[in-house]
Amino acid sequence: MGQDTIQAIRDAEQKADQIEQQASVECSSLLAQARSQAKAETDEALAKARADSQQVLQQARRKADETLAQAVVDAESEIQTMRENAAAKKEEAIRMILSELI
Repeated sequence: MGQDTIQAIRDAEQKADQIEQQASVECSSLLAQARSQAKAETDEALAKARADSQQVLQQARRKADETLAQAVVDAESEIQTMRENAAAKKEEAIRMILSELI
């Protein structure tokens, strides 16, 4: 009976060691999977953030180009108005000078 008890204890210890080793292997596997998944998710989030920032940058550049183009149009219009005003005043100035000389 003592021999049976000792054998049962040894069997239980051996089984416990196997379970512990199996748990350790499974733990390592799960940890590796978790790390891999975390890296994939991080890479995906980073790629999305980069794509989003590129899109925002392109929109900002496009808007800046549009604003600049509109500013050029506005400036050219104002220059044309000034030229027209100057031309009109030139005729008047010529008349005033001639009237003073005559």
